[in-house]
Amino acid sequence: MKLFRGIPKHFVPSVLPERTIRQLTSIRTHNLLPDGFTLFPSFFDVREQRLLLTTALSQLDATESIRVRRLQCDYRARNPVSDGTPVEGVFLPDSYYTFHEGHYDNVIRDYREMRLSSWPEAELRGLTPVLDRLRALYPSKKTQTHLLHLASSGEIHPHIDNVSASGGWILGVSLGAARTLRMESPSPAEAESFDILLPSGSIYLQSDDVRYHWRHAILPSTERDMTNCGQRISIMVRDYRGDDAGKVEVGTREHKPYQFAE
Repeated sequence: MKLFRGIPKHFVPSVLPERTIRQLTSIRTHNLLPDGFTLFPSFFDVREQRLLLTTALSQLDATESIRVRRLQCDYRARNPVSDGTPVEGVFLPDSYYTFHEGHYDNVIRDYREMRLSSWPEAELRGLTPVLDRLRALYPSKKTQTHLLHLASSGEIHPHIDNVSASGGWILGVSLGAARTLRMESPSPAEAESFDILLPSGSIYLQSDDVRYHWRHAILPSTERDMTNCGQRISIMVRDYRGDDAGKVEVGTREHKPYQFAE
């Protein structure tokens, strides 16, 4: 299946929804992309993006303090989200979120994050079909999901994922402001690198060599480049490692997902 260039055959899903197959046939691959990296530039439409983004924000906001959640509710009451709201308009202003200035390993700046134990599929009509299309891309079934919310000033510095905390593949869904992903080969002899824009609704999949031997970063937005200015959420999915079984899930407080205004 050439559409999954660089991915081992046993990683390729055997059954894909018809709509997903139609989208895969229109993928434009770049000759400079390393094996093990696949991009789906416009996988989710605007309605699906809005649904995923709203749901992800509701999960993250449940971990905020009572004071912050009250401020968020007051703002949403004055500025309701409707079916016509653009994807970027689903976010509240940066000041309504509690962003962390730096990650414990200094890789991420101005962010919120959580490990998602489950999606509220029973509470949100229409969420399951969207997630099923996403799950059809998973190279293996046992997975873990992580939500990463970058502020307008947020960025991810160049790094290589910790092998002990990562599986053989990782998939990222981009929602919100487009940002540039930079991939760099750590080999001084090769000195290869490439930049690729990740628009809202896009998905990328990394596996094998590019997963563990290429540095990757999300570049910060600049005042001169308004295209990439704004908040974004990444839904990060990776294959499950057995040694994670005893870890406590973060952000599992029960809450109701946001609803769109009529």
